Amino acid sequence: MLKKVTLTDLEIIDFIEKTCFPSQEAASKDSLKARLEVYPEGFYLYCVNETPIGYIGGLKNNHCELPDGMYEDASLHQVNGDYQLIFSVCILPDYRNKGYARKMVKEYVSLKENEVKGFVLTCKDHLIPFYESCGFCFQGASKSVHGNAKWNDMIRVNERER
Repeated sequence: MLKKVTLTDLEIIDFIEKTCFPSQEAASKDSLKARLEVYPEGFYLYCVNETPIGYIGGLKNNHCELPDGMYEDASLHQVNGDYQLIFSVCILPDYRNKGYARKMVKEYVSLKENEVKGFVLTCKDHLIPFYESCGFCFQGASKSVHGNAKWNDMIRVNERER
């Protein structure tokens, strides 16, 4: 079940982020704090029996892409942006492969879909089928060089926009 994030959740969000991403890709605590300060309604904890086991979140913009600059500069967030960007889909290792990530993504999309035209994220090659199963479409290799990794662009356009 999704629970809205507040700044008081920064420690748990930071812990989950650093557990789920390699150090060169994980957001810094300061970056997470800045994101939460400009757009807390874009971030949710995923809880099982009141225990936070993951989180999902990002900022908004008016373009169908997630530019690398937004990872470090939360001021690039556009309050009335057409696209919800998803920076992090994180489930702690002990809870993986149990369907929680899919439930979290689908709940998040359901909560936010009336606010935006669609959702944009980048992912590694092995996660393309997972995101396709959540309604995202593969767009090709991303221009992103975040964390010196290879990324793929994925988009999910809302039904009313098709």
